[in-house]
Amino acid sequence: MKTIRIFLVLGIVALAFSACKPEEVFDTEEQFVRDTVLIEQYLADNNLEAEVDESGIRYIITEQGTGDNAKFGSTVLVKYTGYLLDGTTFDTNVGGADSFDFVIGQGAVVQGWDIAFKLFNKGTEATIFIPSKYGYGNVGNLFIPANSVLIFEVRVVDILGND
Repeated sequence: MKTIRIFLVLGIVALAFSACKPEEVFDTEEQFVRDTVLIEQYLADNNLEAEVDESGIRYIITEQGTGDNAKFGSTVLVKYTGYLLDGTTFDTNVGGADSFDFVIGQGAVVQGWDIAFKLFNKGTEATIFIPSKYGYGNVGNLFIPANSVLIFEVRVVDILGND
């Protein structure tokens, strides 16, 4: 009886291991290429032309601001709406009294923001297209699936410490 239980347990363990898929290796650059194709398709489908930063982040300035662009260490105050390529809004502070503020380069926001906001000055309104490697990557979060391209409509309310 004891032998049968041991074989039964070993059989169940073997079956469980055989059902497991080998771990897939995630290729960030391959995903970046996929994201770029998705962004370019979105732009084409919506008749939009975007500038491309050296990082691969695309952006469209709809209202040019004034003054110097934000830089590493600047505090940026921003109004924003974030959504996915399918139009699902995942976050916004538009309509509220307060702006969201962050310091460029501290890692308090997705890396795409640290990159993109150095392209903008006070008063700029823009749409930013962030490949997943500069967003939430292959992890995602509660509201954003893994490997999601992020789109943000932003308005730079102010830039502090830009001296």
